[in-house]
Amino acid sequence: MKKILLLSTVLSLAAGAALADVALSGDGRMGLSSTDAGKTTSFDSRARVRFALSAEADSGLKFGGQFRASDATNAAAGTRGTVFIEHADYGRLTMGDIDGAVQAAVVQFVSIGHNDTGKMYEFQFLTGGDQNSNGIEALYAYTNPNMGNGVFGAFLSKGNPGAASGNNTGSSAGQIGDDYAVGVSYTTEFWRIAAGYEDNGVRSQSVVSGSYGNGQAEVKVAYGMRDDDKEQYVVYGTYIIGTNTLTGFYRQDYSGNGYQGFGVTHDLGSGLSLAAGYAEKDTGKANLSIGANMSF
Repeated sequence: MKKILLLSTVLSLAAGAALADVALSGDGRMGLSSTDAGKTTSFDSRARVRFALSAEADSGLKFGGQFRASDATNAAAGTRGTVFIEHADYGRLTMGDIDGAVQAAVVQFVSIGHNDTGKMYEFQFLTGGDQNSNGIEALYAYTNPNMGNGVFGAFLSKGNPGAASGNNTGSSAGQIGDDYAVGVSYTTEFWRIAAGYEDNGVRSQSVVSGSYGNGQAEVKVAYGMRDDDKEQYVVYGTYIIGTNTLTGFYRQDYSGNGYQGFGVTHDLGSGLSLAAGYAEKDTGKANLSIGANMSF
């Protein structure tokens, strides 16, 4: 039935396109979590379905989009999900609930625990979908794989010029008319370095980051300074032992608060893994989580 549904969907949407594809994927999790160092615990579970649409025109242009089933209504309005047009030689233009250029350029940090354990490891960006979940942004990304021994990347993002300006204070504001950001990166087999600048009309931030990994161990560092001289940074490491991945981090936010944590993941294969995590703020109680993660 699943194959019949996918085939009928592809056939109905592929008219006029040289190549078309509609793919379904998903993820799930189940386990226990605590936000008060284990004094109380709660069940934590969810299941999500993602649609990915793609096609290629006779001219060689690729285009498509993606959204989660739960976000279908907002995806129709552009505030969830993304759509893109891409040319192999000239880069990709994406619109929707997309990362800003700085976030796209710098190193990425994978989750700790089966449910992110409070996301205390997350670096804070001023632009992009993480900060403006109610707005539409555009991101242009260009990569050159023949730059010396590595890949050069250039990124440029802009908030919706038709949106209201100012009041860019967080995800609840949705005012992204002033957002813009630029970023660059250079990636080799083992190293990745990146830098960027972003401005949301209220604050601006300069960011540099770097990572080194050899396939078994990896260390990532990111540092940001705002225009008011407040700074943040995070150091993040992973180490793989067989089917187990160990993670740890330390982060300081703009206010000087410290966060630290560690996690372990055991891969059972076929998209199923067991994960546990611990994270705490210097002035708060620890977040704990243990459970199973699933990808389909």
